[in-house]
Amino acid sequence: MTSGVSVVNRGSNTWRDASLFVLRLAVGATFIVHGYPKLFPSGTAGFAGFLQNLGFPIPGIFAWIVSIVEFFGGMAMILGLLVRYVGALMTIEMVVTSTKVKMAHSTGFVGARGAGWELDFLLLAIALALLLAGAGAFSLDSVLWSRRAPASTRPSQVG
Repeated sequence: MTSGVSVVNRGSNTWRDASLFVLRLAVGATFIVHGYPKLFPSGTAGFAGFLQNLGFPIPGIFAWIVSIVEFFGGMAMILGLLVRYVGALMTIEMVVTSTKVKMAHSTGFVGARGAGWELDFLLLAIALALLLAGAGAFSLDSVLWSRRAPASTRPSQVG
């Protein structure tokens, strides 16, 4: 006796792929929103000054790297393009941001004395999960890099 018709088969990855899509949308949109003002309208000069005040070496270069990772990496995440690579870059950025900026200035997890590092921690967790899991089926990665079995190993069609 069956318990009813399942929308998704137990062996299906549809829910997993949908979950990865939702995570990509969330982290991508958040990074875009934070990267846009670092790039536009006046470029990275203001952000480079902020990094210099925090004691970062070569702040101009770091400002460009962070801005590009956030804005264009966010777009790539939403599209599902090069997700593992972008996830690695976002993970590194969030580790540096959390440890060198937020934790180093004792802002606290929820920001009792300014911006906390709870958002950084959440973005780090999502970026790391996407680095490990990949983009899922609803992505350009899936379209561009999906592997088809060679013709000799595919089941023959008998008609």
